[in-house]
Amino acid sequence: MKKLGKIKVFRCKICRDPYIGEEPPSRCPFCGAFGCYFVLAEEWNPSEFIFEISDISETNLVAALELELNNTAFYLCAMNSAKAKGDEYGFAKFKALKKVENEHADAILKFLKIKKPQLKPVACSEDFKKNTKEGWKREDRAIKAYAKFVKEASEPQLKLFFESLVEIETDHLDLHAENIKKFYEKQ
Repeated sequence: MKKLGKIKVFRCKICRDPYIGEEPPSRCPFCGAFGCYFVLAEEWNPSEFIFEISDISETNLVAALELELNNTAFYLCAMNSAKAKGDEYGFAKFKALKKVENEHADAILKFLKIKKPQLKPVACSEDFKKNTKEGWKREDRAIKAYAKFVKEASEPQLKLFFESLVEIETDHLDLHAENIKKFYEKQ
């Protein structure tokens, strides 16, 4: 039997979710944030998340929530489309992206202290390649918006949050770009 190390409890400073492991993960399994955003749970300071939100940051959080919910709905559609076609890779990719985008929406709701609105259906293609291209466009829009929100945020917690979202969405953009590149190499 393999000897395991001591298990610890960590918290992600981006989505605030707990994680149990010997070490923090390289990426948050919930929101996709880099491992550097994890702290030991006993060092967690919930008062860091109690602060006044400026009007511009509130407006930006609402816009970010709309982006994340819309992307969640898009990836849900793309996931179901891939599943219906028996595309296991597409199903797994879009399901993972849907979960991360949904987690971002949940994190934004914690800042806004509001309940989650009903997810509105978003159309997608039945074609994996088209959904990948659309996913790339969506991630690019999100990155540009969040980079702007970082500059406009006066709250250090929101600067960190939006900076992390830029990093995470850039990873998503790169994933889509790699898939698109493979399509063109096959042609």
